[in-house]
Amino acid sequence: MSTAPSETPVGTAPRFWNVPNSLTMGRLLLSFVVFALISRGFYLSAFVVFVIAAATDALDGYFARLLNQATALGRQLDPLIDKVIVSGAFIYLATIPGTGVLPWMVTTIIVRELLIQGLRSHLEGQGQAFGAKMAGKLKTLFQCLSISAVLLFLAYPPPSSFLILRDVLTWVAVGLTIYSGLGYVLSGFSMLRRED
Repeated sequence: MSTAPSETPVGTAPRFWNVPNSLTMGRLLLSFVVFALISRGFYLSAFVVFVIAAATDALDGYFARLLNQATALGRQLDPLIDKVIVSGAFIYLATIPGTGVLPWMVTTIIVRELLIQGLRSHLEGQGQAFGAKMAGKLKTLFQCLSISAVLLFLAYPPPSSFLILRDVLTWVAVGLTIYSGLGYVLSGFSMLRRED
């Protein structure tokens, strides 16, 4: 959830179990279902659950704005749980031969996500909003498209020519991971310098 936190009356704390945070925590539970399904080889079921989980990512931001329930905690939890499901799915898929997901790709994604999450947590803790940027949103979109394509093609193996589409989505996702990560790092360190 990338919107500014809602105003709360003096002396009261925002409720954790509001609608957007409940959707976010629901996505965390769905992530473990996806991992279990992939490990058991139920790729079509994993695809369906992953798509549902990805849909809740759009819904929690929508409800945060609609109900004016955005919070600083929600802004940290939302991208953190996105990273759990995306990184976890790529880790599981990298262990399956022929998916086009290579270990260095997964390492790049995880290192980027940990670095940016650390920056976000520090800056949010200092009272500075460090929400999602357009490049970061595109990165998440293509990561989800890549995972979805890999799961779908594992469930229904296509002709080899169709695998190019899956691999293009994965390479674009990795490229955007690096590009958006550099943008966040430059922005984050600029904000850190202003603290000094």
